Amino acid sequence: MNRVELLTVTEGFQLSGIGLMLTPDFAVPPGWKNISEEIWALLPDGTEFKAQAQFNKWHFNFGRTPTAEQQQRAWRIFVSLPEANKMDVPAGSRLLVSPELRLAILGDGASESHSR
Repeated sequence: MNRVELLTVTEGFQLSGIGLMLTPDFAVPPGWKNISEEIWALLPDGTEFKAQAQFNKWHFNFGRTPTAEQQQRAWRIFVSLPEANKMDVPAGSRLLVSPELRLAILGDGASESHSR
């Protein structure tokens, strides 16, 4: 199957019951529906890691008086790997996904709207 790069992992953190959460995150495109897909991670040492990933919309509560920037970032798409840990996909790993998923998250791909 053809794979394209979606992101380079800047950080990963474990959440109980969720698995490995990866950053960067993404703006939520209109009509987004959560997706599960098999991904490939190209690790900094040149090895590959295959895993099932969840691309889910998450809401962050910034308190009673969020700034305009916080309001814009209240809903984000995060990538989680339920069966992985930090050592499986370290910072610097490149995440490869289907072209259809990349298009669904980034639109036409002209500008990568994820935060780094």
